[in-house]
Amino acid sequence: MKNRQKKKPAAGKPQARAAAKKPMRWTAFFVKLAVIFAAVVLVVIYTDHKGYFVADPSNNHIDRKWKSFYTFTKTRNADVILLGNSHVVTGVEPYILSDALGCSCFILAQSGVNIKDCWFQLSEALEHTEPKLVIIETFSIDGNEAFEENIVPLTQSFEAHKDVARKLLAMPAMFRADSWVQAWSPTIRNHSFLLTDTARIRFNRKNPARPQPYKLDLGRFARFTSGLTDSTIALYDSLGAPSKGAAFHVSEYAEKYLKKVMSLCEERNIPVLFLTVPMYYKHVDRYDAWQATMGEALQKYPNAAWLDLQQPYDTLLFTKEAFENTYESNQHLSNLGMTYVAYKLAAYVHENYELPDRSKEAAWIADFKSTDHFVFNQNVAAGTKDWVAIVRDLALGALHIRELLVKEVEGANQLIIKIDNNPSLLSSIQVVLELEHQNQRITAPIEMFPFKEVFPPSHKVYTANLRKDVKVLGVVSLK
Repeated sequence: MKNRQKKKPAAGKPQARAAAKKPMRWTAFFVKLAVIFAAVVLVVIYTDHKGYFVADPSNNHIDRKWKSFYTFTKTRNADVILLGNSHVVTGVEPYILSDALGCSCFILAQSGVNIKDCWFQLSEALEHTEPKLVIIETFSIDGNEAFEENIVPLTQSFEAHKDVARKLLAMPAMFRADSWVQAWSPTIRNHSFLLTDTARIRFNRKNPARPQPYKLDLGRFARFTSGLTDSTIALYDSLGAPSKGAAFHVSEYAEKYLKKVMSLCEERNIPVLFLTVPMYYKHVDRYDAWQATMGEALQKYPNAAWLDLQQPYDTLLFTKEAFENTYESNQHLSNLGMTYVAYKLAAYVHENYELPDRSKEAAWIADFKSTDHFVFNQNVAAGTKDWVAIVRDLALGALHIRELLVKEVEGANQLIIKIDNNPSLLSSIQVVLELEHQNQRITAPIEMFPFKEVFPPSHKVYTANLRKDVKVLGVVSLK
């Protein structure tokens, strides 16, 4: 029997080839990479379109007001635009300002931003409307540098705008390069929801965003329903002021974007008013230093005025009830404080600027007649709920009555009388009324007092309550 010898594997057999390295096929590698990248992009586009990674939109006042602004300006003009940060968003009641001035006033501002965002907001707004006045709240003109660490406020503002070309041009100024994709995509921005908030993703999938009916939104963001407490005020006395005016400065960056804003307004021949919304009088140490620094920056624009409500300080109005209950360095106004600022601002604007009077326009009346302070500032219109006009346009000696109104309230009739401004008007007035009671006509004097929180620029408003079984027929005289 012959010995069998094992054959050696021939060269080129699979065993030999396994030891050899295959050459890299770069074309196939890049094709695979491109396919993976395209798949990721398509997924992001799809989830962005569906809104799966959108944060809770219920309190997104930025998106609401811009949608309202776009719809409003298709057929009407925004007469006054207010810019700034949270100090104006929670500092001015825009519906009261509009009611008092008889025109349309929009707050196009965003919390947590600076003057760069004012430039961005105004650039967009001027493509859609022709304001007759721009108001800039001064706390947005500060020492912040070009890019904030917290980009959330800027991305909310950026996302609310619909002009893609303008957003592309502004993007390098608004964000660092590594934040550009985040600015455009809520999926990229909120991808952490996959680990931290899957409930939000499930909710968004089950509740797709639907177009909401149009509702006028002027940018109001009232947050604080009550004022400073005694315990918070005690901190001022024990620890001193939390905000240091001597530390305030205006950076070159802030001056650069302030100049851009002012140049835009100058090109369109739009007057500018700077506004400082107040904080509690104990809140700022050395406000005189803050005021001097700001004044130096603003004096470069001599055609613009400055209404500073921090100093001189109105101690009768801006009491503890007017402010957010906080000892933090940044303080805002309560809802009551927003009302006071709106009326003070309205009085200043009424005295110093020419604005359109839209109070007789049907579209403007329809927009504002249901707002809380319309009845105090304008004539009651058809369809105004509850109020009935008893007297209109009545001259009594040197005084002129715009309206005497009656509304049924719980257990009584509330009276409101509006009288044109006159030096002879006092803190209270006696109105002799013609009344009907138990089928008998009588005349009787009624003492009427002003609302503390209502002071229109061109007239005074007084109120009183009458018994519910007394009918008001007219006015006999004023004393």
